Amino acid sequence: MTSVLSDREETLVQAAIGALEISEGIVPSQAFPALADDALRAIVAHRLKETGRVLLPRVHGGISGYTSGYDDATARRMAANGIGVLPDVDRAVLAIALLRTIAIPRAGGQHRSTSWLSDGPGTSAAEIRSNTDNFFTRDHVRFAVRRLKARRLLRSGYHGQLLPGPALLRLTEAQSTRLWEDLVLITLPDSLWADIIRRRREQTAPPTPGLQPPQEPEP
Repeated sequence: MTSVLSDREETLVQAAIGALEISEGIVPSQAFPALADDALRAIVAHRLKETGRVLLPRVHGGISGYTSGYDDATARRMAANGIGVLPDVDRAVLAIALLRTIAIPRAGGQHRSTSWLSDGPGTSAAEIRSNTDNFFTRDHVRFAVRRLKARRLLRSGYHGQLLPGPALLRLTEAQSTRLWEDLVLITLPDSLWADIIRRRREQTAPPTPGLQPPQEPEP
């Protein structure tokens, strides 16, 4: 996409991209003219695409707007090379937190959130620890929670309860679907659904380099 922008339009586009990349949540459309205007928003999306990023429309908590994330191809390449891959304990803690705050409450009719974010019910490090005491120590869980909060994958809610964090808004539809499937594989590993997921992934899995994810030291 080639387009000659005025100085003002260029400033608006750069301001919108900057906000999208650093915001911890949804950037409201009306807050940035380059997101409210169709033509300028298309340029924002193109600029992001050139760097392996994607513009994602989002609605949550009465706020309508956008955020940005890695496109699917870029995310796969990074993961295959161990870039941005969470340590085992962090993945386990995040999975349990999502099960307790999103999957189980949704299945029980406690909320109808269609995104990874909700305002409750929350969970706690102690509850997570109760599900991992055969594998991880209290310090393992505590440090994992700290790292996940630093990455905005978890956040603190009412009375310090743990809730899903705004970084999850940056997942594309395909990435979000894969995360849901991962939870199925964790909770229902012997189910027909899990078997279908595994077979489909085996058939579609691209070849990956022989690199191992780096191990992150404990704080």
